[in-house]
Amino acid sequence: MKNKISLYLIAVIAAGFVRFAAAEANGANDVKLDRAVQVYKKADLLKWNREKTAGGEGELLGDFAFTRHQTDSRDAFKEIGWLTLPKGASIGLHKHNDNEDVYIIVSGKGLFTDGNGKETAVEAGDITIARPGQSHALKNIGDEPLIFLNPVAKLTNMPTK
Repeated sequence: MKNKISLYLIAVIAAGFVRFAAAEANGANDVKLDRAVQVYKKADLLKWNREKTAGGEGELLGDFAFTRHQTDSRDAFKEIGWLTLPKGASIGLHKHNDNEDVYIIVSGKGLFTDGNGKETAVEAGDITIARPGQSHALKNIGDEPLIFLNPVAKLTNMPTK
């Protein structure tokens, strides 16, 4: 009986840990945005790692000041994070309907693809942008991790053409 109870408790604790780990992995969604904060220290950034982002390959590792899940119509910036694509990983081609997505390459070598299929090699110091209506993709083509800053902004009142 004690063995069964011990196994049960271990299973419950393990299940709780798995749920906690999953929540922490997506914990960026659960933390309320404090708009009084003006400095986001690296040690306090929120982890949000994703697999096969936008149909890409491998893992996208993220450390965020805040994410789109925490912001609302008061915020022009919807997300700001340090992102890492490990060797061979990619973000698949995806369209931005109503926001702007910027990649500021910090280190590594990547291949940026725009909505027309044009591929451009990118490296430290390069900046890419997908504006509303545009598509883009990014792949790590180097031997080292591709590290980039990713601010995402959205206008609340999109101008009409």
